Amino acid sequence: MKRGTFRKNSNKLLLATLALAVATPVYAIPATYTVAEAATKTTFKDVPKSHWAYESIKQVAEKGLVAGYSDGTYKPSAQVTRAEFATFLSRVYDGNDRTPSKFSDVGASHWANDAIQEGLAVGFIKASDFSNNKFEPNKAMTRGEMSRWLANGLAHANADYGKAIEEMANSSLTIIPIPEFYGGGVNKKDLPYIGVALGTGLLSGYEDFTFKPNGNTTRAEVATILIRFMDAMKKAPSDFTGLKELREVSETGTNILTISNFKKSKYGGYEDILGKPHTYLNNTGVATIEHAIFVDTTGTKPKGIFKDMFVNEKGEDKILLNKGIYAIYYEYTFKPSRDVSVQSVSNGSNLHFASNLLVDKSKIALFNLSSPKSTSKNEFLKGETYRYWASNGVLPKPGEMFGSRTDDDSMFYYELK
Repeated sequence: MKRGTFRKNSNKLLLATLALAVATPVYAIPATYTVAEAATKTTFKDVPKSHWAYESIKQVAEKGLVAGYSDGTYKPSAQVTRAEFATFLSRVYDGNDRTPSKFSDVGASHWANDAIQEGLAVGFIKASDFSNNKFEPNKAMTRGEMSRWLANGLAHANADYGKAIEEMANSSLTIIPIPEFYGGGVNKKDLPYIGVALGTGLLSGYEDFTFKPNGNTTRAEVATILIRFMDAMKKAPSDFTGLKELREVSETGTNILTISNFKKSKYGGYEDILGKPHTYLNNTGVATIEHAIFVDTTGTKPKGIFKDMFVNEKGEDKILLNKGIYAIYYEYTFKPSRDVSVQSVSNGSNLHFASNLLVDKSKIALFNLSSPKSTSKNEFLKGETYRYWASNGVLPKPGEMFGSRTDDDSMFYYELK
């Protein structure tokens, strides 16, 4: 299977047609670090009111979740260790259940032992996640680990979060909208937990959209995360549109029902045709749809958890905005019957199985998406099989349906709610 390096081909006529249709780690907490101190100190000399996390730090200090140090500092830029984060989360629950720790490096006298035992009882800490029975309490937490602990913590509060984790972990259709998903640099076992963290807004990506699962988190960032976490514990997974999108994709290969005003017709939905062959009328080859990812581009700004993965609102994609169009990003598998270009494939073929619009080249590079470089060159060679992304769109019109069918007459058709 070949994957190309993609760039978007500028084609004004096609776009017009679419517009009509589409710091130094803190390794231990000093003995003076106590809950009692947190109750008395809620502001810190190294966290002025101008600090971006001032309000969050003040709130977690008032709630007794995170304390400062005996010198009156909070150390907002210091990294958070496993022992520290276990302590912070245990204070959120403040329960009585404990599971004895078998970690060889966390004895009964360790200052975080009780918090770790509560974490094991609640389930945000899983003994199976650690090797050689070592917890390494002074090791800085990674964002991937933090996602895992937070997602497991939510699952303790609401079992449906646990179902969301299982759905994303066990489905071959799961897509997590971070560059590391296709580009590597992430433990695949962490992906469903990162999905829950992203879908609920507990954690977000950086300016370059990377998640940096192996990166660390500061005490200032953790203050904000803890506030969000306590808020999320009061809500169900269905309260978060982003998480609903991720779950729908894991189940059906599309997020259309969550992000758009369409509903599935009696003829079926995308899940009924995924991976089923569609032979092109012009005999250029056979294609299957693997995913159909929707982004709400009907307004002035794109909406949806996948928007950053596909839409460049400052580039050519701005033509989609504010025209009532839903952008669709199809992932195809294609086996050509002869050497052929994207444009040749699309000529005379169903537009949902043969889009001649490529994903914006900046998104291809950032998210490591597979796509042809051009629409006019014969990049599809006979005898090879290709998997690639292309863009499309649909303009919702009351009373009308859109969809298509495969060779065996399986269909997907959607209509407005």
